Amino acid sequence: MFDYITGELSKRADISAWQVMRVDTRSNQLFLIKDGVESERRVDTVKYHVTIHQERTEDGKAVLGESSFVYIEGEEIGPKLDLAVTMAQGVSNQPWSLPGPDQRYMGSEVKDASIAMSAEKVIEKIKEELIHSVDGLEGVRLSSSEVFADYHEYQFVNSLGLKASEADTAILWEYVLLTGEGHGEVESSGIKQVRFYKDLKVRETLKKYAGYAKDSLTAKPPESGVFDVVFAEEALDNLFNSFVAHAGGSAAYQGWSRFEKGRPVIDNPEGELFTMYSNPQLPGFMKSGPFDDNGLANKYTEVIKDNIFKKRTLDKRYADYLGEEPTGRFANVEVECGINSTEKLLTEGCYYLLRFSTFEPNPVTGNFSGEIRTGYKIVGGERVPIKGGSVTGVIQDAFRRAWFSSDKVSRSAYRGPAAVKLMGLNLGGE
Repeated sequence: MFDYITGELSKRADISAWQVMRVDTRSNQLFLIKDGVESERRVDTVKYHVTIHQERTEDGKAVLGESSFVYIEGEEIGPKLDLAVTMAQGVSNQPWSLPGPDQRYMGSEVKDASIAMSAEKVIEKIKEELIHSVDGLEGVRLSSSEVFADYHEYQFVNSLGLKASEADTAILWEYVLLTGEGHGEVESSGIKQVRFYKDLKVRETLKKYAGYAKDSLTAKPPESGVFDVVFAEEALDNLFNSFVAHAGGSAAYQGWSRFEKGRPVIDNPEGELFTMYSNPQLPGFMKSGPFDDNGLANKYTEVIKDNIFKKRTLDKRYADYLGEEPTGRFANVEVECGINSTEKLLTEGCYYLLRFSTFEPNPVTGNFSGEIRTGYKIVGGERVPIKGGSVTGVIQDAFRRAWFSSDKVSRSAYRGPAAVKLMGLNLGGE
């Protein structure tokens, strides 16, 4: 099928360059309602993701038209190519070239052999562990759960002769726990993504979220005012996204990146200095992998060192636009730890925030506002549950007084301090 697709692409004089990614997915899926199986199924798909480039001249200036489509075996490819060319004629981007065949790929451990060999057995183990674990939770019951265990194979080729292949696995687990009765019933839901079954930790995860559910029965909104806040667990997944965005090629090319090479990323820091890497080689992490969507080799990159901006993460497009060396996409966020444990960061009167309804700092402005789902106030050395209300701030201001825990945590695409303390944030509650 590759030969058929690439052959048809090569025949077209109105296509100057192209790439094709074949994605073969085997997905075993489990759906539970309470403690019973609603359904189990397997879904197999093979899709070819095709992108075409069309170089042309407009008003004496070179431009690049681009268009993409998904091809499924058995379809007529001719009409899809005709439509793609028509759509590309409506796009006039600055030209850039696809990666060539001289890529040097680094190995990434992203495949669980047990899922690749028999995802059905892995699903069965998860189901048994899930049901047994819930039975052991006093006062908490399972409302629903979904589990997807996927095996992917990727094959890539482009018109410059680049060929690449990779295989990975992934488990996506969603769950909803309930506690309380009647009008006092509350839920605690979560989503977990891992590449390896061993990292799912069903029993440990359910016990933790059952605790959150029970705590929410007595939780009250936080006080309104200015407080020190310690972010941990789910809050860490997006806390650094603004730094990632400003370190990227798109931000620099479009003119809104605050970062300049050799300059501080945070002005006048009063806390610990911040170091961040893009790491595509962390075993079992969701953004690990040898190449990006254009077949470009992903590289380990020191982005920020002791608050000084070192290097941008650039795909091939923006590397060409900016005249710099490409690194591949920003992969997993890796942050260096600090000198104090999480427990030492949890000082009297501060808030310890773990889960939000939404928490996504604006990539351009750095503004953030998160509605609190699970948190605690430190009172007399104890953790008093809170929920509701919100925390707001601006990333570049908040990180002026930042402290990073010495203990480390690994999440789906983050490895670094288990807790980050930001001083003097605004909380809105009672």
